[in-house]
Amino acid sequence: MPPIDLQQSLYAVSEGGLPLRARERLADETSHRLFTSDLRVNEFLVSREIQCQPISQVMGSSIYHIGKIPDYKGATGEIEAISQAHRESRGRALSRLYQEAQLVRADAVIGVRLQERLITVGSHGKGGDDGDEVIEFTVVGTAVRAPWITKPQNTPIITDLTGQDFWALAREGFEPCGFPFDFCRYHVWHVMRGGAWSPGGEVTSAHQAIEAARTSVEASIEKQAKNFGAEFVVGSDIKVTAKEVPCGFRECELNDLDVDVSWFGTAIRRIPDFKPPHQANVPPLVLGMIKLGQKKRGDFIEGEEDESKKLEELAAKMEENASEGQ
Repeated sequence: MPPIDLQQSLYAVSEGGLPLRARERLADETSHRLFTSDLRVNEFLVSREIQCQPISQVMGSSIYHIGKIPDYKGATGEIEAISQAHRESRGRALSRLYQEAQLVRADAVIGVRLQERLITVGSHGKGGDDGDEVIEFTVVGTAVRAPWITKPQNTPIITDLTGQDFWALAREGFEPCGFPFDFCRYHVWHVMRGGAWSPGGEVTSAHQAIEAARTSVEASIEKQAKNFGAEFVVGSDIKVTAKEVPCGFRECELNDLDVDVSWFGTAIRRIPDFKPPHQANVPPLVLGMIKLGQKKRGDFIEGEEDESKKLEELAAKMEENASEGQ
């Protein structure tokens, strides 16, 4: 493999582009018929029925340093600096996945899998020193050609739809048109304000924080879906986490609460002038002739082999008695 210009590759990455090695790999894959894919066998087979041709496995990643953030001790509300850092890391990773799909001239990316990892933990509860975390976000999917998707040329549509989901939507006259996502970090100051002397019952401040974070993210997803020209958002992957963090004031026994809400989905719309395809051929139901108490491939349920023999002996004896009675 010939050497590359490392400085040029690093510059491309710093500008949000792809490393030179990634470009070489994709160019090599498009020049051969053999391709890599993260589709399962059944996903690969059903995708072919809707004229969906897998091209290559594509990916994008971003390792992002959140850095120091302004002091928020004593405040309740969204920590915009952290929310924006998570959005930026996701956006950069998805942008690189999109660029790889463009290089192989894909119409869509299906089966996108998302993974987030916290590499270093920041020092919580120290005001201006808080945050300072390094996060990694990675997306992997399969680039496909699907010429029936209505979109501008060389603008692949990213989806987290499985091969089966993609097939089912296409057969019912729907196409993907975008991949909305958002993230919100919401902070609650002194979540248990009464401390050890608080009465029992619902922690309303925590409930309100989750609702506020979810509402903010939902509004962003709805706005993005409208910009994509979508009618629905399907396959939503919604994650909500909450964790206690130190208050930040010295000798304060009360803790604060951090709520994270992450949301991904696939925007879809009806295919213009859609004509239903022919009815799929469904294989007939076949019943296997297996003895009672016996599993497939010659395996028996423990203790039931003897019971099966006893039943056979009892049936033979009853048949013999019946013959003698005649």
